[in-house]
Amino acid sequence: MDFRLTEEQLMLQKMLRELSQHEIEPLAAQIEKTGRLPDDLIKRLAGLGLFGMTIPKDYGGAGMNNLASVLAVEQLAQSGTAAWWLVALNNSIPECIYHFATEAQKKKFLKPLCDGTAYSSIMFTEENTGSDPEALTSTAKPDGNDYLINGMKRFITFGARNGYATFYAKDETGKCSAFIIEKNVAGYSAPKIWDLMGEGGIEAADVYLENVRVPGENLLGERGKGFNALLYWISTEKIEQCAASVGLAQAALDEAIKYAKSRVVRGKPMSEMQGIRWMLAEMYAKIQASRWLTYRTAYLQDQEDPNWMTEAAATKMFVVPATMKAVEIARRIHGAYGYTREVKVERLYRAICGASAIAVSLEINKSIVGASLAR
Repeated sequence: MDFRLTEEQLMLQKMLRELSQHEIEPLAAQIEKTGRLPDDLIKRLAGLGLFGMTIPKDYGGAGMNNLASVLAVEQLAQSGTAAWWLVALNNSIPECIYHFATEAQKKKFLKPLCDGTAYSSIMFTEENTGSDPEALTSTAKPDGNDYLINGMKRFITFGARNGYATFYAKDETGKCSAFIIEKNVAGYSAPKIWDLMGEGGIEAADVYLENVRVPGENLLGERGKGFNALLYWISTEKIEQCAASVGLAQAALDEAIKYAKSRVVRGKPMSEMQGIRWMLAEMYAKIQASRWLTYRTAYLQDQEDPNWMTEAAATKMFVVPATMKAVEIARRIHGAYGYTREVKVERLYRAICGASAIAVSLEINKSIVGASLAR
C-alpha cells in the first residue's frame, strides 16, 4: 500500500489551503451574517475547476477522481463556512447524474453543473421523512410525454438558486423514481431559507412544486428505482462530509496549538503542561485515523469496490464522533474564550455539529453496516 499523495494532489492541497485561509476565511463573518456565499467567491471556485471534478473533460468536468474531490473538500472546510458544501454538492450530484444518466442527459445537464452556471441540489428530504422512500409524499404523475410533479421538500441546500436538482417522488406505480428538474421554473418556489446553527451559507430551503412539468426524458435511471440513485449519491456525500469533518478538526487543532503556545500560565506557555499536551495528542490521533480512513474509502469508490457504499457508512460512523470530539477538546483548551464568537474555534464547533444531523444519522449508518455484516 502506498500512503503517499501524488505531486498533483499535494499541489491541489496547498493551493486550496491557501485559498481557504486567505480568501474564504476573511469572508466568514460576512457569510454568516448574510447566510449566502458571495457570487464572486462561487465564480472563483468554479474557475478553479472545483465543480464536476470527477466528470470526464468531454462533459465539462476536470477528469479527476473522488479522492481529489475529497482532498479539495477537506481544505475548504477549514474556513468553517459552507464553501465546502458548494464544492461537495457540485461534485457528488454531477457524479450521480453521470453514473445513472443517459447520453442525452449527460450532454444537457453536466456542463452547466461543472462550469458554475447552474447550482446542484438534491431533493429527497421532506417534512416528515429524511431516509424512507416509502414515506415520500411528493408525486410524479404522467401527463402525455411529461410528468407533473407536486410536493414539498425540506432543507434543500441551494434550493433557491438557479440550476438543476435530482428530485425524488412516488411515480404512478407508487414507487420512488428520480428526476432531473430545473429549479425556479413555473410552479416552483422556495419561500423559506432555514437559519442553521453553523456553516453559514448553506442556504437550506423549503421547496414547493405545484404541477411542475418535467419532460419524461428527465427520468434519471430506471422508473421505480430512484432509491438506487439516492444511495449512490448519499454514499458519495458521506465520504465528502467525512473529509469536511477532518478539515474542521484539523483547523481546530491548529487553533488549539496556537492558543496553547501563546497563553502563559505561571510563567510558561500552556503548551508545556502535560495535560494540554495529552489533549493535543488525542486530537491528533483522532484526526489522523479519520483522515486516512476517509482517503481509503474514497479510493475504494474510485476502484469501484463492490462494498464501497457500506464502507462509506462505516467511515461516517467512526469519523464524525472522532472529529466532533477533537473539536470539542480544542474548544475546552480555549477555556472561556472558546465559548465566544471572538475566536475561530467557536465557529468550527458549531459547524461540525452538522455532521451528525445532516445526510443520514449515525444510527442509520450503523443499521446499514450491521445489515451488511449480517448478510
